[in-house]
Amino acid sequence: MKKLIARSIASILLSVLTLGPFAQAQSPERTIKANIPFEFSVGNRSFPAGRYSLVRVQPFLLELRDPDGRVLANVLTQSVQSQTAPVQPRLLFDNDGGGHALTQVWQENESIGQQLTPSKSSTRAVQKAARHVQTAQVSNPR
Repeated sequence: MKKLIARSIASILLSVLTLGPFAQAQSPERTIKANIPFEFSVGNRSFPAGRYSLVRVQPFLLELRDPDGRVLANVLTQSVQSQTAPVQPRLLFDNDGGGHALTQVWQENESIGQQLTPSKSSTRAVQKAARHVQTAQVSNPR
């Protein structure tokens, strides 16, 4: 009887460990479509003004995609929290000495957003210049 219980528990545990990654992989991607009217940077790369999609593929991973869905950049993020959840998606950009650097991404109705880790060069530029936050027009394609 003890062996049967031990086998059952081991079987259940093995099933949970095996299927766990698949359950996480099934979480839906969250997409923000944006028309960004100025040149901007993500990490160490610059991008021209235009239409882009930001896709949250994992809790701490964003993809910047072009209008055709091609991945232009993968970005690791950290969580940032707000007292109130935005009614619509928001992208925040800091002025980094003449250019704009994407710094935060907020999904609609979520009080936890994603903070992009700035590159060292943009951190120095933001510290030297007065901080100016810019937003872009975004939509949620549901």
